[in-house]
Amino acid sequence: MVSAGLAGGGMERAVTNLANYAAAQGHEVIILNLFKTEVFFDLHPAIRLIWPEINRQQMHRLVYAARLIPYIRACIRNQQPDAVLSFGEWFNGYVILATRGLRIPVFITDRMGPDMNLGWLLGTVRRLTYRYAAGIIAQTNTSKERLLKKTGSKNIKVIPNAVRPINLPNNPLKKEQIVVTCGRLSKEKGHIYLIRAFALLKASDWVLHIIGDGNERRKLEVEAAHLGIENKVIFHGHLKEFSEIYQKSSIFVLPSLYEGFPNALLEAMSTPIACISTNCIAGPSDIIEHNNNGILVELGSAEALREALERLMKSEVLRNRLAAEAYKVRTRFDFEMLAERYIEFLTNSISHHSI
Repeated sequence: MVSAGLAGGGMERAVTNLANYAAAQGHEVIILNLFKTEVFFDLHPAIRLIWPEINRQQMHRLVYAARLIPYIRACIRNQQPDAVLSFGEWFNGYVILATRGLRIPVFITDRMGPDMNLGWLLGTVRRLTYRYAAGIIAQTNTSKERLLKKTGSKNIKVIPNAVRPINLPNNPLKKEQIVVTCGRLSKEKGHIYLIRAFALLKASDWVLHIIGDGNERRKLEVEAAHLGIENKVIFHGHLKEFSEIYQKSSIFVLPSLYEGFPNALLEAMSTPIACISTNCIAGPSDIIEHNNNGILVELGSAEALREALERLMKSEVLRNRLAAEAYKVRTRFDFEMLAERYIEFLTNSISHHSI
């Protein structure tokens, strides 16, 4: 598996979960990392890690990008794996370029929204290289359609993210007037709109908990202070364990502008919590049926979020009904079932590739 790193985040969680499952099933698993990071999540002891000797902080990003290609090629050539599985649009093209001629099947999985603008350079690399992948894993049918149109690849499989249910105690904690969100604090995650929506609310007793970290954190803290709600917004940073916060929360909000297939939303629904999500072009609408197991709202709108929040805050009956329906994601997106689909897609494609 090729990953940017193993710090806390949705993509890193997906890499770790799948790697742990494969290792537990007896597969030999190596994670090739492109950046030196902490290892945030627990890993199966049989998994081997490879880290770059070059330091991203000591060179320009374009120089580092150029040096990644020989690094990836040398590592994969030395390990001679049966297959390579690369995670993420930002680096999939590099992995394909680095492995050309090695006769090792490379599979890639896109993780972001299908219309995410990667810029001219990466967009061109993606369009030219993806056709050489042995297979592509998309998270939604919309993503598959976009990939087919952009790359011409014939071996695209739709496998959504699996839910890793929050473990609940025998005696769950009492729900409190807490709104929670979880995700990387970056611009595309839309937390600024959630903070603005929270400031517009008349419900003074509710508190907003923000789990996650990123380069937008300081801006978000300043915005909360500017709007006079700094005492009602709690920034937790990265947390490995946040089940207690989820258990006590009455509402979960995903305010993203772009999503591939949101892990955080699945986890919240599996707790269960009544959930609100922006209606991104793909992802949330594949999980939420509006007004049945959650609420979908217009993206980039603090007012739309405010309206949905007030609606749920005023009705415990509605919150309980949505949460009860949301809980069914545990069966619909069962982790072992979907992880096995990953393994089957790779092994079947490898068999076909070798014929």
